[in-house]
Amino acid sequence: MTIRHLKTFIAVCEQGGVTKAAEYLHVAQPAISQTIAEIEKFYNIRLFERINQRLVITSIGKELLLRAQETLRAFEDFEIQANQSGLHPTVRIGASLTIGKLYIPQLIRSLKENFPQLCVYVSVESTASVEEKILNGALDFGLVEGKILSPLLSAFVFSTDNLIAVCGSGYRAEKLMTLERLVSHALLLRERGSASREMLEMLLHEKGLSVSPVMESVSNQAIISAVVADLGIAILPQGLVQTSLQESKLHIVEIENIDFQRKYLLINRTTKKFSRIQQHAYDFCKTNLPKIR
Repeated sequence: MTIRHLKTFIAVCEQGGVTKAAEYLHVAQPAISQTIAEIEKFYNIRLFERINQRLVITSIGKELLLRAQETLRAFEDFEIQANQSGLHPTVRIGASLTIGKLYIPQLIRSLKENFPQLCVYVSVESTASVEEKILNGALDFGLVEGKILSPLLSAFVFSTDNLIAVCGSGYRAEKLMTLERLVSHALLLRERGSASREMLEMLLHEKGLSVSPVMESVSNQAIISAVVADLGIAILPQGLVQTSLQESKLHIVEIENIDFQRKYLLINRTTKKFSRIQQHAYDFCKTNLPKIR
């Protein structure tokens, strides 16, 4: 019996079945079924009855679930105490690409000034990836923009920004257009899973529209370079293109009756137990992020 067995058993009970437990733990469904079978075989018990392709927890399963939850909490308490006593306490922060450029350099500097004993690790990637890594425990908390999908995450809004449509000075486009007209142009977009792409596709879906970009990239800078080269229209955070707009390398394309405002979020798993110094770092971010720009 390992912690993995306990976590799997608890996940199947709390998530309501093998399929959702597999999604929650980010493993294949057969691995979940095999782990449950290992527990039942090792202890010669039946944790679930299989009724009409559904798992129904048995009476002994209910009793053992309580013990499993207690054991897992004790293990998590051990990890927290061990981390607090370590010589090099660490906090692992995820950030989406836009926030990685706008906030992270100043944030790391501020954290190191206020918590010199703290080792800060930062992973900058898409909002979807940050969300996934927080859920599976690879990151402690994250700074992302857009909409959070998992109900297992809590979110604190620390700022907002606007996406804007922009084109190069030599690209022929109307200064004001409808969303329907926008999708007829050559579009240069972030990859699927990014906050800006998901926001655009949500707005398009509401109007029964779809998009086929001529370019996709995980890099905002690559898209900006392509727009400056007059390859099409891009939807980008205003803060990232402000300099190019001021230098007249880019021009704004207004989209009729569309609100591109989005939220910047500080997120963490609702069941996450921070060590003392991790909690201090999290609270520091929550208090100081709106002032860091």
